[in-house]
Order: sequence, then C-alpha cells, then structure tokens
Amino acid sequence: FQYLALLFTEIYLDRYFRDPAGLRHALNARIAALNEMLPEADRIAALDESEDPRLQLNKIAFWMATGSGKTLLMHANILQYQRFLETHGLSRELNRIILLTPNEGLSQQHLREFQKSGIEAEIFNKDGRGLFAGHAVEILEVTKLKEEMGEKTVAVDAFEGNNLVLVDEGHRGASAGGDGAWMKFRNALCEKGFSFEYSATFGQAVTGNRQLTDLYARSTLFDYSYRWFYCDGFGKDYHILNLEDDRNEEWMRTYLTACLLSFFQQQRLYREQEAAFKPFNIEKPLWIFVGGSVTATLATRDASDIVEILRFLRDYVANRADSTERIQRVLHEGLLTATGKNLFAGRFAYLNTCGLTPAQIFDETLTTLFNAPAGGSLHVENLKGATGEVAVRVGDNAPFGVINVGDSAKLVKLCKEKGLNVAEREFAGSLFHELDKPHSTINVLIGSKKFTEGWSSWRVSTMGLMNVGRSEGAQIIQLFGRGVRLKGYGMSLKRSVRATLPAALKRPRHIDLLETLHIFGVRADYMEQF
Repeated sequence: FQYLALLFTEIYLDRYFRDPAGLRHALNARIAALNEMLPEADRIAALDESEDPRLQLNKIAFWMATGSGKTLLMHANILQYQRFLETHGLSRELNRIILLTPNEGLSQQHLREFQKSGIEAEIFNKDGRGLFAGHAVEILEVTKLKEEMGEKTVAVDAFEGNNLVLVDEGHRGASAGGDGAWMKFRNALCEKGFSFEYSATFGQAVTGNRQLTDLYARSTLFDYSYRWFYCDGFGKDYHILNLEDDRNEEWMRTYLTACLLSFFQQQRLYREQEAAFKPFNIEKPLWIFVGGSVTATLATRDASDIVEILRFLRDYVANRADSTERIQRVLHEGLLTATGKNLFAGRFAYLNTCGLTPAQIFDETLTTLFNAPAGGSLHVENLKGATGEVAVRVGDNAPFGVINVGDSAKLVKLCKEKGLNVAEREFAGSLFHELDKPHSTINVLIGSKKFTEGWSSWRVSTMGLMNVGRSEGAQIIQLFGRGVRLKGYGMSLKRSVRATLPAALKRPRHIDLLETLHIFGVRADYMEQF
C-alpha cells in the first residue's frame, strides 16, 4: 500500500506539472460521473474551469491509518516533488519546505526521523534563516502561525507563498471549517506552491462541513484508513468493552479489576514466552489510562478521572482480601449484565490455564505490575526535573506508573486533598520519554488525550478510556491508533495469523493475546459507534 501511495503521487505530479488543465478536466469528468449516482445533498462541487488549475490542484491528502508509515511516505513525497521541480526547471522558484505539526513534541520527533532518513531539517527559527535555508525542511508548530509577529509567533506574511508545505495531523483545524484561522494560514503558506497533508482521520474531522467535505473529496489521493488497513491484516486486533454507568462503585471496581487482570495476563504471557515472541517483534506490554481533556490546563473532569484511577490502584494493593475476592469473581463468574451476559466470557483463556489461585495471582500482580513483591502504600510524586510528569510507586520500590499532564502541581495538590500520599522528588530526565527503553520500570501510563498526537510507542496493549469519545471521533481514532501499532514478523506490520511465515516458524500459543489491543471504556460513548 505504501508503494501504491507513492505510485499515485508520481502519476498525479506528472500530470500536474505537465498538463494541469487536462488533470482538472479529468477530475471534473470523474466528479460528474460520481454525482449522477449520489443524492443531491451528497454531490461534490466541481472545480471552476475559469480559474488557474495549478492553484486549484496544489493540495493532495493521504488518509491513512496510524501506524501505516505516513512519516516515511512524507519523506519520499518531498523527494518526488523536488525531482519534478528539477525536471521542469522550477527548482529556483521554491522558497521554503515547511512541515507544520500540532505541537513541539511532534516537531522534535519529526526532526529525529528526518535525521534517520538523511534529509536536512531544522526547527524553524524566525530570527534568521538557518544553515540550510531553502534546502532544509523547516519544522514549525501550526499554533505559532499568526496574522502578526509576536514574541513566540510568526506572521504568515513573513513567508512567500511559493512553498512546499507538509501538514502532519492534517485534520487539525478542520473542525473550524475552511474559514478557520489555521486553515487560512496553511492555505496562505502554499498559495503559489504545493501542499501534502497526512491524517488518519480526515473523514471524521470534516463531518458536517460541506465546504471541507468537497475539498477533501477532491484532494484525497489515497484512502487507506483504518478499516482497509485492518482488513488487510495490518496492526493489532482489538476487543472493546464500555461501561456506560459507573455509579455502582462495587461494579466499577470489579470492572477495573478485570481491566487490570487483562493487562496482567499479557504481562505474564510476555514474561513467560519472551524468547518465542522475539521473531514477531512483540514489545513489553504497557497499560494506558486516558481521561478527557486535551488542554494544557488540567480540567476538573480529567483530574477526578485520574484521582479515581489512582484510588483504585491504591485500594487494590492495600486490600488483599477484597482484591482476591474480585479476582475470583472475574475469573470464575465474570461480570454479568442485566440480560445475564458475561462481559468477560473467554477473555482469560491463558490465565485460566496457569493453575494459579486468586491469592497467587494477586501476589504476582504486586511483583509484575507494581514492582512491589511485599506490597506497601501507594505514593504519588511530582518530579521536579521532568515538566508535567508525576511518578506513581508502591513503597520505596521503582515507579510502576507515570502520569503525564499539563499541570502536575495542581494534580498532586488534588491527590493530597483526596487522601493519597504525595511528595516531591528531584528527578533528572523523564520517565515518559524512557518508556521504550529496555530499563524502563513503567507498566502504567496515565494522562489526557495529549497522547493522540504524535506520541509513538509499540508497547501499548491495554487501554482504559475515561469520559472520552463524546463527539470526539477524530481524537478517539488517533488514540486508538496509538494502541494498534504492531511491528510484526519481519517488520511486516501484520498480525502473525495474516503474515507469511517460514515453514519452520510456528506461531507461539496465545500470541493473539499480545497482538490484540484490549480497550476498557468508562462512559466512553464513541467506542460504541466505533
């Protein structure tokens, strides 16, 4: 599919540079044929043939699943565009190559990826054109584009209009419509140039906006969104559960215990058969909990979600008898709905064959998940050297969890008010950025939807969603994409059951547990639609 995306780009650019009027005419003919089959409300507006075709056709979009290699595609697209400029004697007319990202973390990630590919790149500096000006990719957060110059912002007018503009997370700003500030700034940057946009969620982002639906219907060159990606065997499988009502506390705690056991099952299986999983590039499992708000400030609902999770973990470790009883109930009775359906039927196939009693399972969770064989009190620690990070540990053992939020001091204060043990600790480095390192002791990551953009890890295997998904389809699919990433055998990105394996290599028993993303929602409404 990556090859096809590049091939279609090559065909499009060839026609765009050679005969833009002919390309527009062909597109309009296709739109007319399609419109005949559509009800009037769904028809796509044709391109105005009295305008300059180059300025109408200078945007192409790639609607591709998270984990499908959009970053590598972008690198190749830059080289393709540069080659066509050279072939047509237009190289000198290009002013800049600009990559727009949603945030600084993603900008830094792209800088590292460009370095790996041997492409010159730098973080944009408004006070002077860098060493490679005009040749290097200049990486800039879209939030820093404004009408006028500011201390930390740059005026769109400072850029001439003939730029190659690459837009990562291209759906951002779409909800404000074509007249939204970000969309206007993006269009101004490539007014006389060209734009490549990349997103996993164009379809969800433009829902309800006629103007943008027409725009992306005409400019989406390649649709390999999640449904096609999944059906072709790429990425992890998934199981989704959603608890619609959390008002019964015992029911809620049993549900969260099942979530914990689902993750522990993955951890134990990985530890037991790590060598057998190596050829399939399975990573050490990670459990993430995500609350609602995407803002830098800590929203009240987010904070209470996070505190709820921490209190559950504290009580699980502290109350051996209650936790053991819930483990017994989950494994042997399940969690029955009003209609008598067991929500966890068949979910613990591996754990039920291990011959462990509920008490033994509880002891193993202390060691494997909490890094605390002897148990102890849960501590929440604000890490002074790591902005926005809070460590979670049991006793004086290594941290088993990290909370990544905008306002860590506010969260720790709230934790204290709610009766949790809190402290401050000097800490150099970052638990969050070390997650993928072999020495990381972190098994649980808690935070807000900031994970939806750019954060990349192959470890996510169980996901708890709290109060997310109320009308936030695009962000949920982005978040979902964080969890279904899979390297697969030979970096094929495929589940082992769909990958081509050598005759001598057998699929390890229960590998599907580690090739499945387990999602537990609490009032996560969108997951029902999904």
